[in-house]
Amino acid sequence: MALQFIVQNPSGIGITDRRTIRSHVMRGKNAGKPRQSTKKNVTEVRRILYAPRSTSVMPRQVFWSDLCLTSFPQELDSESTALMHRWFFDISDALFPPQFCTKFDIIKSIWVNCILADEAYFHSTLAISASYVDFFQRKSAISSKTLHHISQAYALVNIKLSGPSSVSDSAIAAVVSLAIYQQVHHQPATGLIHLHGLYRMIQLRGGIARLMHEDRALALKPLRLDVELAIQNGTPTLFSANDVPIHPVLCDLDINSEQLPRIPLMLDLFSFSKLLNQVERCPRLKLDPLDYTETLISLLYRLLEVSSLKKPSKPGVTYLAMLAFMMTLLPEYTRDGSICPLLSDRLENTMASELLYSDLPLLLWVLFISGMSVLNLKNHHWLLPLIADTCERLKLNDWAVLQRHLSQFPWIFALHEAPGQRLWEASRERSTHHNKNSDMDQSR
Repeated sequence: MALQFIVQNPSGIGITDRRTIRSHVMRGKNAGKPRQSTKKNVTEVRRILYAPRSTSVMPRQVFWSDLCLTSFPQELDSESTALMHRWFFDISDALFPPQFCTKFDIIKSIWVNCILADEAYFHSTLAISASYVDFFQRKSAISSKTLHHISQAYALVNIKLSGPSSVSDSAIAAVVSLAIYQQVHHQPATGLIHLHGLYRMIQLRGGIARLMHEDRALALKPLRLDVELAIQNGTPTLFSANDVPIHPVLCDLDINSEQLPRIPLMLDLFSFSKLLNQVERCPRLKLDPLDYTETLISLLYRLLEVSSLKKPSKPGVTYLAMLAFMMTLLPEYTRDGSICPLLSDRLENTMASELLYSDLPLLLWVLFISGMSVLNLKNHHWLLPLIADTCERLKLNDWAVLQRHLSQFPWIFALHEAPGQRLWEASRERSTHHNKNSDMDQSR
């Protein structure tokens, strides 16, 4: 192949020139090598991040130019490079849903900076993304690639923590990523150990308020881990809601619903859901991604103060259902969808003891929210018959009417309409099947 020199334009290298340069470089670098398709693994990561309850989320297209000139701490094969590129944007869309939030510029964020400048964070991120592929391929054991990256991450984090940069931004980010890895692998107790380490590191930095002032995006990660692990382990949060300078974004309420309990937290959840419904209908009202995250964290801290899952005094079913509602706003990272079995068990036990109360509209909302978030229909066979019975008692036999009824409580159409309708249809189908069997038994 003859050499072709590229002459730079007076105005600098343009898009076409860059494409030509890359074409020449890759043509020589990959000469004679078989090309391995990365489409399958990239799709696997996307499918796991976007669970059925988030079907309305459309991940934005990633262009190769987004990170094509990036130099990672270690040379990657084509498959890992594609996963890394896709990971940046899919996880951003999962944390900051595009239908509610303005675009989060992940390229300029601290997280991309950490992955480019810090080898420990680089390896832990690759371990997480490789784990998703392992899960989707139903591998019974952790793959050698995942083990390689996570072992490298642990070794490098230990070196970092024993050196002069033990409480640096990159050190905090690296420990955050280790905690997330443990959550992905259903080991919240180990994640809690990492969180305790994070808490001590942040205290040495001057506290969470100071970190929020210095780097808001970084500080929100440990806070989010704090509330998520408190729900998963049933432990108290390490950071106090009073010590955390977070401010929720809520809309003014004009409540016409006679069904909505006048509980301050319920009113705030209703306010937030109303705001998200407005934003989804009017894109120009979209929220700043970090404001959105602060609101989630603020509401979760307040809920956990009154409904800790292992307190001697059990929280009522309404508070547990509010926690279940908040879980629908958190992305699903785990393999089988059971992100909070403790909350699931408490909801089931509390519902069983409180089903005699006469507030049927509230009960119906509790059943739908619980069924869409933390209750598994395979393990909770009583849920569908109870939904069908409650709908019948309230004379609700049309989905549009039923959804208007549910929207008198905290209800986010973009997230809850599709799974809610599936739950309703499943309850009707089961009820019809049960009635047919009963008729057949009577005719014998």
